[in-house]
Amino acid sequence: MAKTREIKRRIRSLQKTKQITKTMELVATSRMKRTQQRALAARPYANKLRAILDTVDLGAFAGRFPLLGEREAVRRVGLLVITSNRGLCGAFNANVLRAARHAMIDIEQAGAETELHVVGRKGTNALRYRGYAIASSRSDVGDRPTFAQAAEIAGYFLGEFLGERIDEFRLAYASFASLSSQPPVVEKVLPLPAVAGGSAERPVEFLLEPSPERILETLLPRIVEHRVYKALLESAAGEQAARRVAMKNATDNAQELIRILTRSYNRARQAQITQEIAEIVGGAGGQESD
Repeated sequence: MAKTREIKRRIRSLQKTKQITKTMELVATSRMKRTQQRALAARPYANKLRAILDTVDLGAFAGRFPLLGEREAVRRVGLLVITSNRGLCGAFNANVLRAARHAMIDIEQAGAETELHVVGRKGTNALRYRGYAIASSRSDVGDRPTFAQAAEIAGYFLGEFLGERIDEFRLAYASFASLSSQPPVVEKVLPLPAVAGGSAERPVEFLLEPSPERILETLLPRIVEHRVYKALLESAAGEQAARRVAMKNATDNAQELIRILTRSYNRARQAQITQEIAEIVGGAGGQESD
């Protein structure tokens, strides 16, 4: 009797858990569609900016624009790690943090120092728990990052780079590849490439109006801002996709456990009924013999 009551209690608990995870799955699905649309909408602009940098030789302007200049010695690297504010999204944050730690190891092995900045409570708590010194952290960037927030973050690193307090700026975040894949990415944002790279085509000579200097003075900071904005959007979309998959797996596991426990309950109940019938029959047989 006690065994069947315990099994029924576990089944009720799993049914409540299943309802919660199913609801979270539906919420994550709704948010994922919205964040995915925003991330995909930002990609063409980012890809075009990257294509311009890959096909235009900016080496002639490197001396006039510090954002294009490689430092002779890299002594300090600003690393921005983008994570989520909430958990229950599988290994999403753990993968980003692992990639960030590997990047910090590479930076230290190269003889430089890492200035660590974090977006998201999960990353902040995990890195502080591991003993890392965090220069700044913020948790106001949710699943709807704005360009104003990206511009504010990028503006800080632009100021640090132009003031020569950091020699490089890198991003660590989870890119949105598909519903089931959010691979972590660590990419260098500053300095921007001054020469064509990654393209087999010859550098394109553009006719610039009003002047190359005025255009680049406006364009180069925008490239940095948009790369930060794209990383925030990709991370938001990846977080919701990872949470949807995690909650779906949790719902399926709960359903499977309910099925197994229901079978165990039926067997225990049948054994109990069989025992009661045997006791009744045994008691009746004893009375007849008397």
